[in-house]
Amino acid sequence: MIIAHRGAPSYARENTMDSFTRAIALGADMIEFDVRRTKDQALIVHHDELVQGKPVRDLTYDEISKMTTGQGFSIPTFEEVLKHTSGKMKLDVEIKEEGYEKEIVELLLKYFKKDQFVMTSFYDSCIRKVKDDYPDIKTGLILGTSKPKSFILTRLSEFFPHKRCLEAKADFLVPHWRLLWFGFLDRAKRENRPVFVWTVNDEKKIWKMLQDERVDGIITDRADLAISLKRKMDSRT
Repeated sequence: MIIAHRGAPSYARENTMDSFTRAIALGADMIEFDVRRTKDQALIVHHDELVQGKPVRDLTYDEISKMTTGQGFSIPTFEEVLKHTSGKMKLDVEIKEEGYEKEIVELLLKYFKKDQFVMTSFYDSCIRKVKDDYPDIKTGLILGTSKPKSFILTRLSEFFPHKRCLEAKADFLVPHWRLLWFGFLDRAKRENRPVFVWTVNDEKKIWKMLQDERVDGIITDRADLAISLKRKMDSRT
């Protein structure tokens, strides 16, 4: 699958309605985006922890809207994105924080069937919470945190995530492409665990992964390039 990372950021600002509209038009298989919660409990689609230097959790949605409108863009609510994409696209929803997993899933189920979306997170506890409450929903453990508390222990748990997957009940793995060493893909295949790789933007890497049966999904900022390469590969078979 070609998974459009935060929409189509090459054409429009990431995690905006314009970006998602463009990803749909390009023909991606799935859109990946991030969900956070504001001070007044609004679920919004936004990657960064901060908006203009202030934590999202300390701002109301109206305050955030005023701040971003002045910069020429709008941060959509989670429900707005669901309404816009329902019936048009499958979703890869990343939970950025712990504590409101159930709210996210319940809203998703208003607009999507269980097989039309997946839930992912860097937090094992988020994945476990979703699986405990909704065992039929597919979840993925994201690997490749940029600032690990313990570099060696964290990286070992990412290169060899079998135990973490079992404890979190994760259905698939979402490693950064730099983690694909030391037999990572072979181990995942032996365990019958699908792999979505992020964020792959280099043309040679995309082409190589498209031909690798151990890779089930490519998360990319360049969905247009990946789709073009996939069509080229399909035409040769």
